[in-house]
Amino acid sequence: MKAVPAAIAIATALSVPVTLAVAEQEEPSYQQPSVEQQQALSAAEVAEASAIFERLVADYRSDPMAISGQFGIKVADNFWTVTIDRKETSSKRGRLTDHEFGPHEVTLSSGKPPAPTFVYVIANMDVLRLIGEGKVNAGTAAMQSFGSDQVGVETDTMEGFEMNSGAEAHLYHHLSHFFTTGVPEITYFGAEHSLETHGAQMTALHFMKGFRIGYFTMQPQQTVNADVRLQKGQMPNLFIVTKGRGVGHLGDRQIELKPGMSVFVPPFVRHEFTAVGDEPMEGIVVLYGDNSDFAFGTSYPSFLEDLYEFHADYPFRKKEGEE
Repeated sequence: MKAVPAAIAIATALSVPVTLAVAEQEEPSYQQPSVEQQQALSAAEVAEASAIFERLVADYRSDPMAISGQFGIKVADNFWTVTIDRKETSSKRGRLTDHEFGPHEVTLSSGKPPAPTFVYVIANMDVLRLIGEGKVNAGTAAMQSFGSDQVGVETDTMEGFEMNSGAEAHLYHHLSHFFTTGVPEITYFGAEHSLETHGAQMTALHFMKGFRIGYFTMQPQQTVNADVRLQKGQMPNLFIVTKGRGVGHLGDRQIELKPGMSVFVPPFVRHEFTAVGDEPMEGIVVLYGDNSDFAFGTSYPSFLEDLYEFHADYPFRKKEGEE
């Protein structure tokens, strides 16, 4: 096993410094709380973990959002493998096409995956229990400010497996849908369902490659992105304020934040927020893309141009008999 590099770790707003020289000169000023890593499981805990994973597997068999693939799960020194073969049938309804999803073939086995792939590393049984009970979802437990943060759900890659943008898309997908049960999938947010990252309490509402949505809450006088290393990113963010008031420092502007407004922050624009007044400031944050994809080469607008070219040629309308 080898750790996923910090540049592709799951993060609320992945911190690949915009100006490396500045980042190297700054002393770290923000440290996300660490989650204790359990070293071994008892026989009873192995059985309990297996039972939780079996319930998740059984639910995934009927999940309309399941996709084919294989991944590993690791808790302490124990491994499990999940394998998914997605099933879909289509039928005509006039000029339209309807789809039915499942039951999929989803299996759970003990041990490492037979072929190199990515692995979800769950820090301890307490984290797994919270996920299994739906009190904290896996996306929330995986949020990091920096790739070095020790959090509730991390990712590893097996020897011989190279993590790329496509594999990361699968990683996000299963993180959101395998570990969250039910149709529809329900995520609870609020203080008891959130974890701290970037200086705010956050809940991951939905994660997918290129589009992540979270709920945030900030206590009065609390500041998000006070650490200079977090203030700029390679991708845009959208902040929607639903409660409370605050002050935002965006580029060279200072603006008042209040309910009923949204703030779209383009790439490489400094953004820092402070809650003011006597009540918490709450809202929704939407992250477009992953900083790791745009840190070492292409830009987000260049990626969008390529994406739009892809949409121009993708056969959304299938011909009779095509899968």
